[in-house]
Amino acid sequence: MGTGKALLKVPPTIRFVLDGEMPPYLLAKDLILQIIGEISVSGATYRSMEFVGSTIESLTMEERMTLCNMVIEAGGKNGVVPADETTFKYLEGKTSVEYEPVYSDAQARFYSDYRFDVSKLEPVVAKPHSPDNRALARECKDVKIDRVYIGSCTGGKTEDFIAAAKVFLASGKKVKVPTFLVPATQKVWMDVYSLPVPGSGGKTCSQIFEEAGCDTPASPNCGACLGGPRDTYARMNEPTVCVSTTNRNFPGRMGHKEGQIYLASPFTAAASALTGYVTDPRDFLS
Repeated sequence: MGTGKALLKVPPTIRFVLDGEMPPYLLAKDLILQIIGEISVSGATYRSMEFVGSTIESLTMEERMTLCNMVIEAGGKNGVVPADETTFKYLEGKTSVEYEPVYSDAQARFYSDYRFDVSKLEPVVAKPHSPDNRALARECKDVKIDRVYIGSCTGGKTEDFIAAAKVFLASGKKVKVPTFLVPATQKVWMDVYSLPVPGSGGKTCSQIFEEAGCDTPASPNCGACLGGPRDTYARMNEPTVCVSTTNRNFPGRMGHKEGQIYLASPFTAAASALTGYVTDPRDFLS
């Protein structure tokens, strides 16, 4: 405060190369949980995490945000996806300021490299009580749950809700546990009530959620993601079991210290809501 300066070290970079066609039952949340399970919650401490490869290039901007959002759960300093046409198109109409993309040098040296063939990956969850406690969703099919939470900066974007709506639409069934929906921003909230879900015949997410018996989408807020006071919307006030699209599942994170949180993608969260157990979304998505 006295100097007006902040001491920051330039972090070394870990590069994650993800290639292969993304299966229709996977989302970026599965990718980042796979990575954190590989390197642990301290595996990227004070390091930059750079995501490259054909899979990354095919991801939408929101899916890229999911990846970069959760680098902190691996201890990372920041997450980077090289700017491309997807980036430039996203920025159209959002800024009038001139900008210049910055990329890793061709001769850049990386702290380490990790490679993944995404076409061979399966839906995963992070079991209690750490984001690196990775397991395949199908391995947890006997875990009975009490609730599902779809929301937060990590899992409450427009495409996250559309993904969940697609699972509900494909099943045509009602949820078996309370299912809470918390949009990340006001725009996302408006999208939930106005954008038609592809393949739904013009239905919006909110209509599909209502038909599935979900809770009415809440106003944009952090909700139960960070616990908060007992009257916080959807907070876990009892030692219940929750499948959540949020980013952390440490003891007490969403409220009760003995609550159990399974981190998952919106696909897996919606599938689990329909069965009352941790469920592989492939049970509903062909």
